[in-house]
Amino acid sequence: MKYIYAFVVLLVVAAFSGCGESKHSEKISLLGADTTGVNPNSLAYLSADKNEERKNKLELSKIEADAKVKIAQIQTQGQLSIAKLNAQTQQEIAKTDSATKITTSQLDASTKKETMQYTVYIVIAVVLFLIIALFLLYQNSKRNRELKKQLQEEKLRHEKALHEKELEEKRLHKVLDLVAAGKMPATIEEEVILSISTPRNRLIDSA
Repeated sequence: MKYIYAFVVLLVVAAFSGCGESKHSEKISLLGADTTGVNPNSLAYLSADKNEERKNKLELSKIEADAKVKIAQIQTQGQLSIAKLNAQTQQEIAKTDSATKITTSQLDASTKKETMQYTVYIVIAVVLFLIIALFLLYQNSKRNRELKKQLQEEKLRHEKALHEKELEEKRLHKVLDLVAAGKMPATIEEEVILSISTPRNRLIDSA
């Protein structure tokens, strides 16, 4: 803006300089002779010259003032345009930021929702897995307990059978000893022999 102002002032000065020289050349001829018939040293001539100079200065001041006003108007219009452009730019930026924030919020909400769903699914899957694992462990433990119980019962029956067989063998040996010693009556000996031979016959028949 300073350069524009200086350029306008130079144009005005050049214009007035040209006007002053043309008017002065009208009074003085090319040969230096005075064609107006007026003495250039007279008071009237000097007064007219000063008046002309004042008039030129006033016009120059008016032109400078007008130039300043126009420059101020141009500056004001430029500032208004810049302010308007800045306001529009800020408005567009605010709209873009608002849209971006809304989109980001929606994406965050959607991501959180999906993450929550995945978390719920994972928790349900883990709980089901634990329930199935506990059920299988319980069934295995129950089966092991039943198997141990059966083995224990078989063992007890086997031990009981061995014990009864051992007692039977002891009783039989004792009876045989008594028979061999002749300490038992004949009728009892026949019953003992019959009782001893009967299980054998049953074993033979079952085989």
